[in-house]
Amino acid sequence: MKLLAPQIRGAGWLALALLLPVFSATPLHAAANEPASYNGATALQWAQRMADSQMARMGSPPKAKWDYTDAVFSNALLALSDQTKQPGYADYATKLTGAWVTADGTIPNYKASNHVLDDIAPARVILELYNRTGDARYQKAAQLVREQFTEQPRTSDGGFWHKQIYTNQMWLDGLYMGEPFYAAYAKTFKEPTDFDDIAKQILLADQHTYDAKTGLFYHGWEDTREQSWADKATGHSPSFWARAIGWYAMAIVDVLDDLPADHPARPKILDTLQRLAAGLARWQDPKSGLWWQVVDQGSREGNYLEASGSSMFVYALAKAVNKGYLPKDQYAPVAERGFAGLVSELVKTDANGAVSLTQICETAGLGNGRDGTYNYYVHQTKMINNDLKGVGAFVLAGLAVAQLGAIAPADTSLPPAASSATADLTPAQVAQMGWDALPVVLSHINAPTFADKNFPITDYGAKADGTTDCTDAIRQAIEACNKAGGGHVIVSDGTFLTGGIRLLSNVDLHLSDNAKLQFVPDLSKYPQVTIRYEGVERQNYAPPIYALDQENIGVTGKGTIDGGGENNWQAVLRPAGGMRPNFVVPFHCKNVLIDGLTVHNSPMWEINPVYCTNVIVRNLKIDSHDANNDGCDPDSCRYVLIDGCTFDTGDDCIAIKCGKDDDGRRVNLPTEFVIVRNSTMKDGHGGVTLGSECTPAIRNVFIENCHMDSPNLNAFIRFKDSPSRGGIIENIFMRDVNVGSVAAKSAGFLVEYTYQSSQGNYIPILRNVSISNVTGTNIPQLVKITAGPTAVFENIQMKDCTFTGPNPAELQQNQGRITFTNVTIQPKGAAPATTTSSTTPATN
Repeated sequence: MKLLAPQIRGAGWLALALLLPVFSATPLHAAANEPASYNGATALQWAQRMADSQMARMGSPPKAKWDYTDAVFSNALLALSDQTKQPGYADYATKLTGAWVTADGTIPNYKASNHVLDDIAPARVILELYNRTGDARYQKAAQLVREQFTEQPRTSDGGFWHKQIYTNQMWLDGLYMGEPFYAAYAKTFKEPTDFDDIAKQILLADQHTYDAKTGLFYHGWEDTREQSWADKATGHSPSFWARAIGWYAMAIVDVLDDLPADHPARPKILDTLQRLAAGLARWQDPKSGLWWQVVDQGSREGNYLEASGSSMFVYALAKAVNKGYLPKDQYAPVAERGFAGLVSELVKTDANGAVSLTQICETAGLGNGRDGTYNYYVHQTKMINNDLKGVGAFVLAGLAVAQLGAIAPADTSLPPAASSATADLTPAQVAQMGWDALPVVLSHINAPTFADKNFPITDYGAKADGTTDCTDAIRQAIEACNKAGGGHVIVSDGTFLTGGIRLLSNVDLHLSDNAKLQFVPDLSKYPQVTIRYEGVERQNYAPPIYALDQENIGVTGKGTIDGGGENNWQAVLRPAGGMRPNFVVPFHCKNVLIDGLTVHNSPMWEINPVYCTNVIVRNLKIDSHDANNDGCDPDSCRYVLIDGCTFDTGDDCIAIKCGKDDDGRRVNLPTEFVIVRNSTMKDGHGGVTLGSECTPAIRNVFIENCHMDSPNLNAFIRFKDSPSRGGIIENIFMRDVNVGSVAAKSAGFLVEYTYQSSQGNYIPILRNVSISNVTGTNIPQLVKITAGPTAVFENIQMKDCTFTGPNPAELQQNQGRITFTNVTIQPKGAAPATTTSSTTPATN
């Protein structure tokens, strides 16, 4: 139902909603083992339709060519012939590529001395024809091409030049042109030592072109850094071109067919494949399921969804799943969504039933005026239809997807915990699975265990009199516990005065029920250490409780830690300089447990894990009302559980962060896989705040079963970013949350995307947000979004919620889209109104 703005106002309420387009080509699954349907046909049927249409366009017999584009199509036809048991496809491949070989095994116009890797690709078809027919001319032709590797020029570390005229350059394209044939030849003619060289080529490409920040691979690399396109420090080209990565992906999965199972490099190649797959899943367009011409640039002006690279990705991912190289539960859905997107977006059917593949980049390279920049790939290359590089890859993709079989929704959303604990879900998978991803995330989070040995701090000279300095005694107890292999450092009942405490691996600092650690703001007791202050690394006075590069650490028990308060710290810092330290800071640690404590009088943020993995914060009672007293701030952390806590704070109850501005981009560590549940936000600004330090990404956050009620509450969920910071906040899920009051001048759902600045060159992105089963009894304003023109908002949904108090005249949304489904809003003094699916333009 579409509600017009005047009708909505007449009802006394205003729904802010824009229904997003429905992705109509999602594969439909019926009974188990029944093939998935894509716009009415199976993947295998689409592969046949595309092959049949292309053969009709080329005519019969086709013009024989020794060309790598024809080779891609010929390889696809041979595979299609095998899968459908229809020899006509193999016959056509024989005429297209095999006919170029003469009766004596020579290949007219092929010259090994040109040293062009592209010229090797058709030999793979020839070798396959030899294996099928035993024809001696094919064997001679394959042997002729094999000799090219012997003299092919190499980089200083042994990588094949892409062409002799492209000196000292490795291109990802060349990996597909040469290595699958090289591997098949080595297997066919039993030359096992060649596999060392083949593996070397794949791993050198990984070494020189992989970008850990994006998970993608640059198009090319130049050994001497003499080319204008080559980065002077690294040698790689500037951009991530889809088809280059596609060539590399296909090369890896095809080489693995022939690489011996016991080859020592196989695990490294599989690791490369797994990282490549994770990168592809990360950058899969969430709306179409496809990939962009310049993969990491999304819908930037000029960029387009590109068919050949997308087809190659689908083929490589689906084949890797079929072969067991990648987990089915994680990557089959990525491949299926990709194939569905190809069919829905880029395959066109004419009046005669012939199908075409559109939006294929005709050609791209490096050098000779081709600078490898974004502008080159999107503006200086030509986009065409039915290029064989794309058509062949599409057929292969259809064949591989067809072999995946039917995958019921439950299979994609709930992988077994035993296997899921070994691999991360990708952002695309989490977006697709939603709340069904929660058990998978939980399977990665486990509390550390400690040896059953106790080290009372009183044994080392500590006195519970509130006046004796126990700093050194606590240090000795921790060091002794660590040296003995771990255990519990016991703080017994009473008040112990102390300076900074530094935790070590396998040590649990355990406070008895009536124990209190009273931290004294004496700067001499807090030596300078590396910290992150509001998203930027720097040196500062050590936090009262600190750990650096440790594993299996805990601060537990029902006692109290008292940080001394903001005013006392400000008094000592004012003449000395420096910043208030955050209270409990495990820094670059693994397996952290903070459990049961009462946290009081924090100098600044209270619980602040930084660069940590596997963190549990539970059953805390936080009572600290000074300025900037955030309750829990996970910063660039992975797998964090905040459970059963009470927050009574002077700032945000929970603030999820991942670094700020240039330093955040330098470190480039997202915060991901965070669970907040069963907690009470008694007082504080934001119930759950994401940002403002959110460069590069905050993602995969689950919030459930919480209660929030405070006259100071700015929002039950709050997003903070700006064009000067940029970054992505995505896959945020909230459900079963009860909200009492929200501050009079704020909003329940608050987006501040010009936070502290409205200027900058970075794009702040908010996408895939789901709010469900949230109730609010005194919400003066439900939604407020402030953002500049560059901000991106995608797929923000609110459903099955009820709110009392919003005044429709106060609702603001400067930019963005929200879909309301079954949301009831009862304004002050008016009857409630409910929408089941409402749409209206955002208001200003």
